[in-house]
Amino acid sequence: MSWYLIVSIFVIILGASTLEYQVYKMTELDARSRGLKHPKFWAFFSLSGQNGSGGLLLYLIGRRKYPSSMSENDRLVMEARKKKAGVSLIFLALSTITLFTICILKF
Repeated sequence: MSWYLIVSIFVIILGASTLEYQVYKMTELDARSRGLKHPKFWAFFSLSGQNGSGGLLLYLIGRRKYPSSMSENDRLVMEARKKKAGVSLIFLALSTITLFTICILKF
């Protein structure tokens, strides 16, 4: 394996894990602001599913019954986490494109 292939795979794993962490923390913050019991369970549940987002869809459907009472500080934290998740998604997409390009050009 060449070094750029290893770096590309590492960046994919890093981007995916940081995106997963940001989604976890955003879901936990949202569940806490809505007064749901066990917000860490809901955050962990949102990461599960066959397609990777089945639990998140169920959480988003189920949370509609509970109004949000998010403070201004929590809103700022949520916006910062959204930006970090966007950066993680960009790293994930670019490194995946790079990996496919490397594989196509190498073989």
